[in-house]
Amino acid sequence: MKRFIHFFVTGLLVISSCFYANAQPRKQVKLQLKWHHQFQFAGYYAAYVKKFYEEEGLDVHLIEGRDGKSPLTEVTKGQADFGITGSDILYEYIKGTPVVVTSVIFQHSPYIFMVLKESGIRSPLNLYRKKVMASNDQGWFLLRSLFFREGISPDSIKLLKHSWNNQDLINRKVDAISAYATVEPFQVKKAGHDVFLISPRDYGLDFYGDLIFTSKEYADENPEIVDAFNRASIKGWEYALSHQDEIISYILTLPGVKDRNIGRENLEFEARETEKLIYSNLVEIGHVNMGRFQNMLDMYKELSIIPASASIDGLIYQRKELNWENISNAIILIAILLAGLFMLIFIWNRRLIKIVDRKTRELQIEVENRKIAENIAKQNEIKLKLAIKSANIGLWEWDVNTHEFIVGKEWCFLLGIDFFKLPIHKNIFDFIHPQDIPILKRSLGANLAGIRRLSMHQLRLIKENGEDIYVLVSFRIIKSEDKKVKKLHGVVVNIDNIKKQEDALRQLSEELMHRNKELKKFAYITSHNLRAPVVNIEALMEMFDKLDLTEGNSQIFEKLDLSVKRLSNTLNDLIEIISNSKNDLPKLEIVDFESTFEDTCRSINMELERIAPEITLDFQVRCFKYSKGYLESIFLNLLTNAIKYRNGERRLKIHISNSEDEDNIYLKVTDNGIGIDLHKNGHRLFELYQRFEPTIEGKGIGLFLVKSQIESLSGKLFVDSKVGEGSTFTIAFSKRL
Repeated sequence: MKRFIHFFVTGLLVISSCFYANAQPRKQVKLQLKWHHQFQFAGYYAAYVKKFYEEEGLDVHLIEGRDGKSPLTEVTKGQADFGITGSDILYEYIKGTPVVVTSVIFQHSPYIFMVLKESGIRSPLNLYRKKVMASNDQGWFLLRSLFFREGISPDSIKLLKHSWNNQDLINRKVDAISAYATVEPFQVKKAGHDVFLISPRDYGLDFYGDLIFTSKEYADENPEIVDAFNRASIKGWEYALSHQDEIISYILTLPGVKDRNIGRENLEFEARETEKLIYSNLVEIGHVNMGRFQNMLDMYKELSIIPASASIDGLIYQRKELNWENISNAIILIAILLAGLFMLIFIWNRRLIKIVDRKTRELQIEVENRKIAENIAKQNEIKLKLAIKSANIGLWEWDVNTHEFIVGKEWCFLLGIDFFKLPIHKNIFDFIHPQDIPILKRSLGANLAGIRRLSMHQLRLIKENGEDIYVLVSFRIIKSEDKKVKKLHGVVVNIDNIKKQEDALRQLSEELMHRNKELKKFAYITSHNLRAPVVNIEALMEMFDKLDLTEGNSQIFEKLDLSVKRLSNTLNDLIEIISNSKNDLPKLEIVDFESTFEDTCRSINMELERIAPEITLDFQVRCFKYSKGYLESIFLNLLTNAIKYRNGERRLKIHISNSEDEDNIYLKVTDNGIGIDLHKNGHRLFELYQRFEPTIEGKGIGLFLVKSQIESLSGKLFVDSKVGEGSTFTIAFSKRL
């Protein structure tokens, strides 16, 4: 008995410790905001006001941001536990800042360049040598990437420190300012000025916006707090987006908001634009897509902003997994303690407790459990109805035997039908477009025969006004106890807008292809029609007696002769390019690498004998399916380029090799020439008329033609080069031709 009492007392101590843990004071947490109080941080205000943080055991203090106060600096120095920042954190992480991203709130970055519409500035190129006002810790890295993407050096921009005063733009002190798409454009328009916005998204730079982060040390030491803060913040954003007026009213009470002339109209505009950036109807709030960060990393590498070896491993916070083994052990221990407790009570009171009392208690417990279950079921039913309504999903049910067709209000709403006037015994086929009825009948036949149980089809329904609407219909058969098909339960989803967008895209694609063909035809006709007059002019120039000209006229004649020759060369280049792109599908045959290379060498034999380069071959692959003319052109252009751009202080060496994997055959051509400055000229290397050594003769179309020929047959071209050491061109030929 003493041992049992000892065991019981020990159990009570354990249970008491659990209650003591729950009674502990809330954890103090500091959140550094990115800027002054505004709707940009509505989710965190909502989590604070609605006590979501308190429910997670947190006492959160929101710290207002300001110019010059970087959230990254505040967090890494320990002045704040969490911070709100933008996608610049990727660059800071690569530089070595020990931070981790815990949640992403804005799926798109709000940073833009804002200019006055009357300025005529419409693209980043128009900002060349213009005065631009921006802040280093407020999206400048993303905006600087936009300049790199467009081939503009940031040094060519007159960068001024941001004053955060829109009046500097209105008074023309600057030509453009970096701004938040959710705030400043509305303020300037409200002041009576039209603006034009230059967004990085329009130029392929779609980065994340606001995200939650903390230091690596804090995340490692406090994983429970990180998870709790994430849950409460995301819940706060969900509440803020669905209760915008309530949160706006709260923001208007915060210090400094009215002092900055921020009114309800400003916050309502910011709320609408913020909701577009969060994209909550398609992406779960807080979701972190590792692929998006990897794409951002690859884009930085492509723009040569960061080293090619940079990695984002460790940037994304990995949530702490529950230790189910420990939880199971705790549950077992508590169960044992409770069992011992009830056993002791039973022993001490066995003479006083009667069977009727025990039955009564059990009945009361059952009643309470049923009430709880009913409440949960009602709540789930409300949530389900809300989800169905929000997703624009219509429910339907069809009795196979009686043909009784029952639909929900959402179905009637899709078709413009009065729900209360719809006949109960209306057949399902009365709603289907006549051309799509056979599709549904075949599917019904297969399901009734037991071939499959769940079906999904794209059909057209007939609306009340006679129009048709594309929907996605899915259904499942329900069988009775005797295994016979009884009913079909299904849903219908409106995809009409998606279909219309697909049709519009297809029409646009066809139109673009047609216009492209017309442009090629126009260029071909124009170049050949101009060729004959130019040839005639050249002939007449040759026949002209220049001895009878005065000195002044002779100089004019020489300039005229030079202009005609340049025009003739340009037309020849254009005809060559058009001829190269004219045959969309070149003849494919089995091509031998070595014999094709030897044929190419014979065509430039005199040049090779004059230079006497050291050429080595290592062909692991002998033959493959390709265009022989294209392969000769590739060899010819790469060989002649190696000869032109050789280093005069050493003998030219050219090494040509190939290899293969499951998908491609790789051809490598390496030389020890003067090399190429890829950091400076890499993005223009394969463009038309690009020449980087003015002292070396050339037209600048060879590499353009090579790249066009390779890509026309699903191949890829890569280059690796160092100034003073040489270049390596690698071609990946697809095996799937």
